[in-house]
Amino acid sequence: MPTPHRYSVADFRNFGQHYGIDYRFPMLGSRSQGPQERHAVVQGQVEELELRPGIRLTTSDLEILQHYESTSLLPSPLFIVVILQGKVRIRLGHQEVELTEGMATSTRFHDSLALNAYQVPGQRLRTLNLSLSPDALKEQAAHDTALTTLLDAPPALLHKWHLPGYLLPSLEDGLSNGWQGHRRQLLWEGLALQLLAHGAPGPMQQHSATEGILLPGERQRLEAVRHQLHDDPAKNHSLQSLAQLASMSSSSLRSKFRAAYGQSVFDYLRDRRLSLARELLLEGFSVQQAAHFCGYRHATNFATAFRRRFGIAPSDSRGQRADGFRIEPEI
Repeated sequence: MPTPHRYSVADFRNFGQHYGIDYRFPMLGSRSQGPQERHAVVQGQVEELELRPGIRLTTSDLEILQHYESTSLLPSPLFIVVILQGKVRIRLGHQEVELTEGMATSTRFHDSLALNAYQVPGQRLRTLNLSLSPDALKEQAAHDTALTTLLDAPPALLHKWHLPGYLLPSLEDGLSNGWQGHRRQLLWEGLALQLLAHGAPGPMQQHSATEGILLPGERQRLEAVRHQLHDDPAKNHSLQSLAQLASMSSSSLRSKFRAAYGQSVFDYLRDRRLSLARELLLEGFSVQQAAHFCGYRHATNFATAFRRRFGIAPSDSRGQRADGFRIEPEI
């Protein structure tokens, strides 16, 4: 069995640059870039196989060491995620699903409506991802009427489905049989075609997430709002002032921000405040100081929100870096 590999924050950032994915690590501070970049996020194996031009299969068997989130920034006409073990939460626009063993999603998304995924630590996560390029999907659709209807489906789609009883053991066997070369390629091509057959949503499942699709220029205006929240989380932001910044109505900002970033304006602000508070606590600031610098007027409300977000009290995080070493604030 191959030796498990430890993938650091820096490794994830390299993956993100190559595949157009934005990774975030809420439990790790971002101020000490050197130590953070070296910190291990997962441990295990990831393998990628190009079955045919434009058809890529990725398998992973990972121990999740740190909570991390991802946003896919590049469009995909068809992306299938299969969970063999563990659980993942996926969000596309207003739709959100949690996947566990034996479940899968078929998604399509574009650069104005990103796919978000959330992985929690303390679990073994085994997944299989199958992605098709636009040309590959058109080629496969020439031989499959279900895929033909998918070509005309809405540009944003999230379809959850369950693997049939026989397919999960077949996938497990494909991962464990040790075949190499051409035989292995043929085996996985056959399994990938079965995934396409079962994962192609019919007309009744082609629910649209397009109510949040962005028009040209709206992405930049939403980014201005996001930067405002990110750079000044302690400010008492109002939906009306943020809507004015985005040159939108308040209702449009609510729906379009959620579609673009997978969460509401004020959920994003809350997460940003708590992530910053986590960084400050790691640097040794007191709970009261962290709460104040992040825009919380009452330490009790801050402590409740922090515990709900991270599962521990803020006092337990103070001066405790993710690598286990305690630090003290500079005087």
